[in-house]
Amino acid sequence: MKIIHTNGRNKDFYSICEKLDASLNDNVPDRKIAGLNSVYKIEDYEDIFLMYDGKKAIASAGFWQHDGEACELIRVFVDDEYRGRGLAGRLVDKVEELAKSRGYTQIALRTWSSTPYSVRAYEKLGFALTPASKIKYTDKFPKALALSSIRVYMVKDLM
Repeated sequence: MKIIHTNGRNKDFYSICEKLDASLNDNVPDRKIAGLNSVYKIEDYEDIFLMYDGKKAIASAGFWQHDGEACELIRVFVDDEYRGRGLAGRLVDKVEELAKSRGYTQIALRTWSSTPYSVRAYEKLGFALTPASKIKYTDKFPKALALSSIRVYMVKDLM
């Protein structure tokens, strides 16, 4: 498996995000009704890690900054056939390593209450549940705000 550091303009990342959307739409029906999708402004993402099996992109993870101290883990996804092998953890480690090198002291994420398996996976990676009021960002887009009651927020200190 090979991991590359890229950005949101990478065509393989776009394909991964389409798979992520399909998976989320299956597991979070309200998300689809609200018209949310992962590919909204992904070209603006500067720090994305992609994992390849040969020439096939199979997983992604990245981050974006919120301020000088906090960043957000984004677009974590592993193809179905590769799940359960610790690949997401390897990518999250890369994200955390880069975030630390840039001086971030905290990384946060948003997931869904209807995907408890993802909450458990993030807990294994050292993230802890937290109220939205305790993190430095919340959903800003009206469509996302409409779904904030089914969001789960998690944080991890990087220092």
